[in-house]
Amino acid sequence: MRLRRKLHGLTLEPLTGASARDYFALFQLEPGFHLDSAALERAYHTLLSQFHPDRFAGKPQVEQRVAAQLCADINSGFRTLSNEVARAEYVLKRAGVDLAQAEREGVGAAFLMTQIELRERLESTDAEDAAARHTLLAEIGEGYGAARDAFANAVKSQCFHDAARHWQEMLYFAKLRDAARPRAR
Repeated sequence: MRLRRKLHGLTLEPLTGASARDYFALFQLEPGFHLDSAALERAYHTLLSQFHPDRFAGKPQVEQRVAAQLCADINSGFRTLSNEVARAEYVLKRAGVDLAQAEREGVGAAFLMTQIELRERLESTDAEDAAARHTLLAEIGEGYGAARDAFANAVKSQCFHDAARHWQEMLYFAKLRDAARPRAR
């Protein structure tokens, strides 16, 4: 028998970790890669205001624990769904894609060459050369955008093997973009 609880009108299944939580259902969003970020933000703040552990300070221990776990799930879900790379990974996991296997299969020789070229350009670009950094960041952004769009199209077509490859490309471009951005002093 599955334990179900109602807390402020929300029916909760046993909370056994983030993988047990359907973040799209939690935020009442249509499952998929593309989502309404404003709706996600509104739902996040609404849920936090309802289930913040401070609101349950005088309640029984079990309600306090459930509220704390739900708040953790709300925060984890928001971090996952508000970040495109994390959301892409989550979409793949929901579809049952073996991400470890996808990573073993890799992204292909052409993309590996792109990775090497961009990494070498980044390493050889003077950190003080703002124009060169800007140009490189724009190129990385274009690559990321192309990988993101290809991911979205592959998911829409339910070609999850291709989607997993494009997710890896997104991940690489996002890391490279972060490495290329000027650091605050």
